[in-house]
Amino acid sequence: MAAPTLGILTGVSYVSGLDYFKGINEKVLANTPEHYLMSPNPSITMVSVDCDAYVHHLTRKDFAKVDEHLLQGVRKLVAAGCELLVIASNTAHICVPAVTREFPDLKILHIADCYAGPLKQQGFSTVGLIGTKPTMEEDYLKNRLALHGIIPLVPEDEQTQDELYEIICQELSYNDFRDASRNRMVEVIRALEARGAEACILGCTEIELLIQQEHVPGLPLIPSAELHIEAAANVLLGKVKLDDFLPSGMK
Repeated sequence: MAAPTLGILTGVSYVSGLDYFKGINEKVLANTPEHYLMSPNPSITMVSVDCDAYVHHLTRKDFAKVDEHLLQGVRKLVAAGCELLVIASNTAHICVPAVTREFPDLKILHIADCYAGPLKQQGFSTVGLIGTKPTMEEDYLKNRLALHGIIPLVPEDEQTQDELYEIICQELSYNDFRDASRNRMVEVIRALEARGAEACILGCTEIELLIQQEHVPGLPLIPSAELHIEAAANVLLGKVKLDDFLPSGMK
């Protein structure tokens, strides 16, 4: 059976989209031993939306406009033949219910499903979750993780959430990685560990470009984008099926 045409929704921000396109292609090539004169690239369509408008709607909590903004990109992907959607962002998964309503037959590889599996395999049930303020405030990722039996802990005070969001929006989204910001995020992760977190999800796809396991020894870090990229490549290679990632109640 031919691999599905993969659609990548990016621009949220563009930095993670670059990593997704590069990472998926490299993993598919590395696992395809026989090829012709050129590398056997998978069939991928990518659409980038306006990150500034997207964050503006998010900040105002105008989630209907967030959905519509992201749906404009998804519609382009579907028109281009997308059969499997990968959203290159944790936060942008807020639009998944709206996408499913408009395109009920479109397959979606949900980022939370991709890191829930490794968490369950390691026996973790209470985990830290850091990311954008919407990811920490709203329930779209928390509820998905709950379907897997995982309880996420997020920073409790709004000032800390605002601080992390500022780092993501004003630094990481511009490929600007600062030691002071890394140190602050490590402090936040350690505070979640003190509250009982057995691991910590780096729940913004840019965070794992700033923080690696060596920066937080002794507490497993869960790189959301890396696991999402690996899962997408494995689906394209036919190593796994989309249903393998779904919560048991959705299979």
